[in-house]
Amino acid sequence: MGEEVIHAAGWAASGSRRAATVGTLLRRLRGLLGVGVTWGTLRGAIGAGIRHRRRHGDDRCAGGLKPSHLATALVLLGLASAQGLRGQELRGRIVDASNGEPVGLAGVFILSSERDVVVGAASDTAGFYRISAPDAGEYFLYVQRLGYFENESPLLALEAGGTYGVDMEMRPEPFRLDPLEVTVRNEELEQYLTLELGMNPNSIFGYRAIQGVRLQEAKLRAADNTDLLRELYIPVSHGFDVCVGSIGMGLPERGSGDAGGERRCGSLYLDDIRCQNEHIEEIPMDAIAVVVVLGGNVRLYTRQFDWTFRPVGRVGVC
Repeated sequence: MGEEVIHAAGWAASGSRRAATVGTLLRRLRGLLGVGVTWGTLRGAIGAGIRHRRRHGDDRCAGGLKPSHLATALVLLGLASAQGLRGQELRGRIVDASNGEPVGLAGVFILSSERDVVVGAASDTAGFYRISAPDAGEYFLYVQRLGYFENESPLLALEAGGTYGVDMEMRPEPFRLDPLEVTVRNEELEQYLTLELGMNPNSIFGYRAIQGVRLQEAKLRAADNTDLLRELYIPVSHGFDVCVGSIGMGLPERGSGDAGGERRCGSLYLDDIRCQNEHIEEIPMDAIAVVVVLGGNVRLYTRQFDWTFRPVGRVGVC
């Protein structure tokens, strides 16, 4: 990093008074280094830069802060950010608890101590994963895979720059002889969704697919489609807007929805055609054969749905 870096950060090195404001400088430093920089961090790095220059025979500080001091500070900040990017890494293998076989393409997530999603990834086909937390701190490791019960580690204390080996087991969901014909096999469903979404659905936090006996049992307890989704632990709220969403997704308060504001309601689809949420009760319950939750959106599929992927999106009105 040289004086051109100082110019890139918004600092005038020519000695003129065109110095950027502290706020602008910090924002540009964040973009330059790829990490958050506070004034305290920058001030400490500048002090370290001045001390470094003095130790190497540069005592020219009578005129105030020199571009060379800031350049040295940027180098120190860059090294610190690079170490942060390499640090706090979790790695290991996900295996089937019943037989020790690898669980490939499972979703792997780092959750905060409040169980908010921080970062997500997926295991490879051999069950190995590698994922990094952005900062030192306390986190949970959470894994999910269709056909298995979710699993979560104890609270992990990650130190800066540390690498931790954490293997996880996943318990398969019990296989039941289903008197109802399963509409689509898990493998076929996931292949379709992967092509449709451009990513492995297991890598989307909260991904679930319900069909067969479990769906039928929920239908028997439900008075309408709102009840059905709630029986499946999918939140539905009827306020000014009808909102659907996945577990943990924030929903607007009653009467708070408005088309021009930020919408936190999930979307409703029937056979991959977008429906207005308020039409949820117009869908015949008996026609619903598969319920998929993906990223806060709810996708309902009928037995007549063609699971052959088509690159051109479906058009129509629900």
